Amino acid sequence: MTMRIFYNILLLLVLPLAMYKLYWPRAGKPSVGKRWPEHFGVSKKVSAVDVWFHAVSVGEVLAAIPLITQLKQQQPQCNILLTTTTATGAEQAQSKLADLVIHRYAPFDLWPCIRWFLHLHKPKQLWIMETELWPNWLQLCQNQNIPVSLINARMSQRSCQRYLRFKGFSQRLYGQLGQVLAQHQDDAQRFNQLGVTAANLVVTGSIKYDLPDTKNIQQQAEQLRSSLFGERLIWIAASTHKGEDEKVLEVMQQVRKQLPDSLLILVPRHPERFDQVAELIASSGFDCARRSQQQSPEAKDAVYLADTMGEMLLMYACSDAAFIGGSLVPIGGHNYLEAAALSLPCVAGEHDFNFSDISQQLQACGALKLSADTEQLANWLKAWLSNAEERNKAGDAGLSIVKQNQGALARSLAALLN
Repeated sequence: MTMRIFYNILLLLVLPLAMYKLYWPRAGKPSVGKRWPEHFGVSKKVSAVDVWFHAVSVGEVLAAIPLITQLKQQQPQCNILLTTTTATGAEQAQSKLADLVIHRYAPFDLWPCIRWFLHLHKPKQLWIMETELWPNWLQLCQNQNIPVSLINARMSQRSCQRYLRFKGFSQRLYGQLGQVLAQHQDDAQRFNQLGVTAANLVVTGSIKYDLPDTKNIQQQAEQLRSSLFGERLIWIAASTHKGEDEKVLEVMQQVRKQLPDSLLILVPRHPERFDQVAELIASSGFDCARRSQQQSPEAKDAVYLADTMGEMLLMYACSDAAFIGGSLVPIGGHNYLEAAALSLPCVAGEHDFNFSDISQQLQACGALKLSADTEQLANWLKAWLSNAEERNKAGDAGLSIVKQNQGALARSLAALLN
């Protein structure tokens, strides 16, 4: 009880900061606009909600698309209320799932907000994508006999150790979950340590292996590459974070020494950083074209700044090799699977603890190489870019790993509907 009181006091203290991050206008970032009361549980009522599906932001929404699509194919009458926290997630939900779900912003984890949300919409169950857990959500859902399932769940060793510092609180929190669909066996073991009973754990694999058919995206990429990039060799730096772009540009300087016509597609993780990264590129001495301004890269442009949302697969498909961000800074990395599914050999920094299982598989087959050293990263990229045979060999090995691990989508849906 003491920990819960402390949590709620802390939540009230940090709420102004959360509201600032969500609502303060930033260049390139969509606005919540007049829908801000939804974060306080106030919205137009959605009747007969079969599934409340929560996906916090863009990545989780994109991961949820195939699951929601298959659910609606199997049960067309299923009424899905999809919530996101961020405006960028809402934008993706509305552009890609408008015909399948009803969207609302998720309520803050304050008792009045969540109580009113549950009273208004009366969902029969709550499905949460990946790791977005809020104590008051879980407590109030349990009080109202609303089962909660955590989908595509992962738990790094580092995160588990942090939770175990507050073992009593963590075990109460995770013990309220009705079902956890873990990506891997080591994830399941960590969830068990945190209070999820073995009976409530199912190892399904990662649904991110079950990517949508890439034929259409590859066709779009062929057209885009032909019209914008020509015959240039291209590598992509995907989902980069603050403090990482500088190192990526250092790598590019070394790559250009051997391959002066090569092009870097740079995709910052957060839209509010797009303008900052453009300035950083210019200060590094590189000419740059920006996708948001519909600029076509000229021969002098070394960098193509992909400062748009929802086009990561397309940018991957335009590339020959990939650097996966969040790994040269202690973020824990990002998912390798989209790049691997498009047969791209990958490099990354050493901070990829959020994707350790996938990382080990891809490293073992030669599709992924890790280093904190920018010179080493540049050497690997140069080797792949200058040797199509080796590049294709590594890329095909990564694609094989993706195919071997597919099937999690069907297993997850079967467990959820059981």
